[in-house]
Amino acid sequence: MKVLFLVRDLGLGGVERCVALVGEGLAQQGVTVSVAMLAGNRNLWTDRTGALDIIDLSAHWHGRKPWTWLAGWRAVRRLAREHDVVIAATFLAPLYMGYAATLGLGRRFIGWVHGPLAELDAFARMNPLHRAACRFVYRRVHELIFVSQHARDSMARWLGQPAVPAWLVLPNFVDARQPQAQALSVDDGVLKLLFVGRIAEEKQPQLWLDTLAALDAQPLPVQLTVVGDGPLQPWLQAEASRLGMDGQLLLAGRSDQVGDYLAQADVLLLTSNFEGCPLVVLEAMAAGVPVASTDAGGVYELFGERRADFVTTTASGVALAALIATQMPPRRAALSAWLRERALAYSATATLARWLNLLEKP
Repeated sequence: MKVLFLVRDLGLGGVERCVALVGEGLAQQGVTVSVAMLAGNRNLWTDRTGALDIIDLSAHWHGRKPWTWLAGWRAVRRLAREHDVVIAATFLAPLYMGYAATLGLGRRFIGWVHGPLAELDAFARMNPLHRAACRFVYRRVHELIFVSQHARDSMARWLGQPAVPAWLVLPNFVDARQPQAQALSVDDGVLKLLFVGRIAEEKQPQLWLDTLAALDAQPLPVQLTVVGDGPLQPWLQAEASRLGMDGQLLLAGRSDQVGDYLAQADVLLLTSNFEGCPLVVLEAMAAGVPVASTDAGGVYELFGERRADFVTTTASGVALAALIATQMPPRRAALSAWLRERALAYSATATLARWLNLLEKP
């Protein structure tokens, strides 16, 4: 079995990390895995992709240079001929190129959808040409993989059609190589919050400061560590300074060692407008770290019947602070134990077995 993933590049984004983890897991099961980078040559996951064939096609094709399109198509088509399954790891360039390069080849082409496109399009206002092109392709791709039921339903709404039976929900899984440390329990007198992700509008960083302000009324001092960077970082620093919160906000920059930060966290804060199936939430669950999240789509599915213990119905700092207050002792031990048990359903072993079953079917 030979599988080809198409990506823009292998930066530190969630999609790229998913490709590295799934590719590594499949390779360990004897699958030959290739990853073709279409729009860049970064590979920040070299420690996880050593067994994969990483192919840089960014020198052959550039989306904004039409005279390179034919060469790019030929390069991807040559690779597609050499593989049994081609997977577009995200939309736009990988989706377009994978669909066009596999036409008439008799190769399986699968689209991997990581987020709720209806919500994403409403928020980001996708370029009309891209919107039309993506809808055209997605309506013609027989097999799609979604990381959550919410993302699957969102696609159906975005396309204006019922969900197709071949659309499979295959959630992300806990990275077995991340340290699964026991979380602290506010044992040094400081409530430690953690956010992991981009400092960008869709993550609603204003809610971080609002939550800190609301928690200031609690008996314990509070501190927020942000692991990540992004376009709103200057605004965040300036606003924290204006509010006198400089000492409560620690900007750690980007890191692929999320487990090291989870080991020091009391609560994982998630304030997104929309999510697919965030890996950091799965890792927090495995570490027994309570999560305080906005109602960001696919996140609530991870908690099943205990949704109200970890997800607010109102996206406000007051609501998040109130939720966090309910997660402190004496409830914390029971919540942590339940989260660890729940995380077993998202183990790498179970999810990779489903990947193999999908890839091996006729």
